[in-house]
Amino acid sequence: MAQKNKSVGLGMKHGVRKFLLFLLAAFVFALPIFAADTINAEITARNGMVASAQPLASAAGLEILMAGGNAIDAAIAAAFALGVVEPNATGLGGEGMMVIYLAENKTTIAIDYRSMAPLADMSKIKFGSEGHVAVAVPGTVAGLCTALKDYGTKSLAEVMAPAIRYARNGFIVSETLAQTIADRFDPISRNEALLQILAPEGLPLQTGDIFKNPDLAVTLEKIAAGGPDVFYKGDIADAIAQDMAKNGGFITKADLAAYRAIKREPVRGTYRGYEIVSAPPPVGGISVIEMLNMLECFDIASEQPLSPRNIHIMAEVMKRGFADNSAYVGDPDFFQIPVTGLLDKEYARSRVQEIDMNKVTTSIKAGTPDEHPSTTHLSVVDRHGNMVALTQTISGFWGACVAVPGTGIILNNEMQNWSSRGPNSYAPGKRMRTTIAPTIIAKDGNPFVTMGTPGAGRIISTMVILTVNLIDFDMGVQEAIESPRFYARDTEKLLSLESRIPKETQEWLKSIGYSIKEYPPFDLFFGGAQAILVDPKTGIMHGGADPRRDGAVFGF
Repeated sequence: MAQKNKSVGLGMKHGVRKFLLFLLAAFVFALPIFAADTINAEITARNGMVASAQPLASAAGLEILMAGGNAIDAAIAAAFALGVVEPNATGLGGEGMMVIYLAENKTTIAIDYRSMAPLADMSKIKFGSEGHVAVAVPGTVAGLCTALKDYGTKSLAEVMAPAIRYARNGFIVSETLAQTIADRFDPISRNEALLQILAPEGLPLQTGDIFKNPDLAVTLEKIAAGGPDVFYKGDIADAIAQDMAKNGGFITKADLAAYRAIKREPVRGTYRGYEIVSAPPPVGGISVIEMLNMLECFDIASEQPLSPRNIHIMAEVMKRGFADNSAYVGDPDFFQIPVTGLLDKEYARSRVQEIDMNKVTTSIKAGTPDEHPSTTHLSVVDRHGNMVALTQTISGFWGACVAVPGTGIILNNEMQNWSSRGPNSYAPGKRMRTTIAPTIIAKDGNPFVTMGTPGAGRIISTMVILTVNLIDFDMGVQEAIESPRFYARDTEKLLSLESRIPKETQEWLKSIGYSIKEYPPFDLFFGGAQAILVDPKTGIMHGGADPRRDGAVFGF
């Protein structure tokens, strides 16, 4: 069950021996299998599975599954827990998007809980990446509570109990978490409330220290007892609004009261006979499907995954997909998105005609589709076939480097993510574009994969690589996750890649015009994917977690 030979970090000193016994019991039911050349084990189970970026969050989801909860209950428990144990990437002060498959009626729903701009006119304001001005209205509490209310079976208090326990009792700081604190300690140290959380004795928390957030435990208890109105209209809203007013921020209590999570229709496409269901605008699922449509024009499987030709084709496809993403994707409540045109197979074929197989394209313009009318991820499957793919963020690691005094809440820095013009340009009350793309894959109408990844701009390209690995190269889920990654944008000849990609491939790519930037093996730059694949024949669940983060898969 455990990924890597690492301590799960349960903090036995702080009264959680009982929960450790629970996990040991669960271990009996989960079978770790190491695929060839993988760092992490691929986990198998039959009754339920949770894959997330942190072992304690996966354990929270498993606890709910084993108590009879469904996939939605478990996903909400894991998501609240991630806000405690992976606070650099997500939390109550952030946002997200989830895609839910309900097996009973065979329907798929997307819940958009992206953050939104305050209602005041900020058009003359320069949005930085730090401080109160950088904060958008958070959506996490609304999104998670909406999903639980409409599709879960457990109470809010039940699914939030693990997160509350972790915040109060503490957990062991991992090397990854300690590094994110050290990397951002200068801006962290400029906010007293955040400094008290991350350096309670004056020095930044180190690997092996115990991380506690008792103020956050109290905040979570208030939400568990009173629901989302406590956050958006009650005491917590008062605390956020007061801190904003004191420090030049723009979020008011009226902004918080106006926030709503939105149910949207997922975007849908096909790839080599498989159905791809992903998160709709204002996020990146549409671009994942558009890129796959272009790749479908090539026989990728005829060569090795990391051949020069394959990487060149995929890089050129990425460039065109990113160009269209920049030109056309934004908040659908403010801008008409040409969804049908971008997802049209004929449009994809017209785009690939531009690709020169022996030359890199250094600058790509958006196409003209015909139109007919730094983050975390978790995946959950239950024994009934329900699935959740959920991606959350506070934008950059540690968000705006601002915490709300007395609440333990760390706030996002999403206001930096506007574009200067186009569909993602700023407007009051608007939701900014992002690349997150939680995705479900089905065959003959039966979903069998739930997956997603953090990684900022690399999210879309990673989702495409994962899909190709699973479908074209028939990789196991852990092998697909650990496969070397690469990333190309539409405005440059730079190709970012992991150093594990063969040198002969890199040399050929240089010879046709690419400028190569190498990253170390399993670098955090390329995110941290989590995925679960259910074997359609046996029903056995196969889970994979990314060694680029502290990911873990638990099942029973």
